Amino acid sequence: MSASFRIAAFYAALFLGLGGTFAFLPVWYEGRGLNGEWIGYALGAGALARFFAGPIVAAQASHPSHIPTILRWAAIIAVVIFIAHTPFRNPLVFVVLGLALGTAYAPLIPLTDALVMALERRKVLQYGPVRSAGSAAFIIGTMTCGWLIGKLGSEMLLYWAVGAGLLLAIAGGFLPKIESREKIENPGKARHRLRDALKFCARPDVALALLVTFLIQASHAFFYGFSALLWSAAGFSGLLIGALFAWGVLFEIVLFNLSPWFRKLTSPLILLLIGGVAALIRWLALSTEPELSALIGWQVLHGFSAAMTNLGMMSYLQKHTPERILAGAQAVNSSITAGLSFGIGFAVAGILYQNSKAEGYLVAAAVAAIGVVICLGLYIFQARQKLKN
Repeated sequence: MSASFRIAAFYAALFLGLGGTFAFLPVWYEGRGLNGEWIGYALGAGALARFFAGPIVAAQASHPSHIPTILRWAAIIAVVIFIAHTPFRNPLVFVVLGLALGTAYAPLIPLTDALVMALERRKVLQYGPVRSAGSAAFIIGTMTCGWLIGKLGSEMLLYWAVGAGLLLAIAGGFLPKIESREKIENPGKARHRLRDALKFCARPDVALALLVTFLIQASHAFFYGFSALLWSAAGFSGLLIGALFAWGVLFEIVLFNLSPWFRKLTSPLILLLIGGVAALIRWLALSTEPELSALIGWQVLHGFSAAMTNLGMMSYLQKHTPERILAGAQAVNSSITAGLSFGIGFAVAGILYQNSKAEGYLVAAAVAAIGVVICLGLYIFQARQKLKN
């Protein structure tokens, strides 16, 4: 099997599980008796755990060849934690389990992305097309899990998560091996690698790009956490909700596959700017609780708000990061833009949902707007610097 196929298979297994849990974990929590605030806390706990655990775990990889082993163990631990959810209904227990689950999931996406970035540098594959396999699996996962929940109840989510986790662990056994281009460091120097990755990410231009991505991603928290509940209250079936998620992700697939072309034509900051503007427009539209026909149209923007933001930050890191801290830098990126952003975002979104329902999207729009302004400022500053040089 080619390296592209193996990576694509791992992305597919990963996002097959995420497709169900992203869309329907809030529905499962509600079925277990949690209100909007507790749902936000449970989701936020997992995201905050990713913020703290991601860089620490990723720093154990002194070069990309260490990554597959870490990914396999993370998948197995996640399965065990999902099984541990089975007997409980206490909201506080779900917050604790959310912390554990977030810790297990922390390295999965950033280390897979880091492995792909190393392979891309070696001209073995390109990020966008293999990442699109994950988006395609997300569609399948969302629609199938939605259908199962609609037919058999919200408890089907646990079966789905456990099955997908086992499939992920198996796919991890087939990840491609990779040789390091730099001297392999002593595993005991993980603390130094983490320090260097943090120092790199604190560089002013990288830090501002991370802040922009943080804000745009945080603006998605209300959508990921509570759109399924809003649509369910509007009378949409589980299958229809899954289809709406899938419809948006379909445009991710298109953009990921086109990315080798347009990444050559434009800068990472332009990609981030497009993602932020799309998010701003999208949240303003969803705050009006549009009818189904209009909602289908607005979901098209998901491909831009999600995919362009992801591609923009990935491209920025790909361009500037030394390979020996590639895993660490990508983990810091993920911990901030997919951990801290959603940790704070979900907690705030839960309060907004409990008190204002769909009007919470207006706050999301404001957060995205701030990201757009900062991104535009950074782009103008860098453009002027280039003219001076």
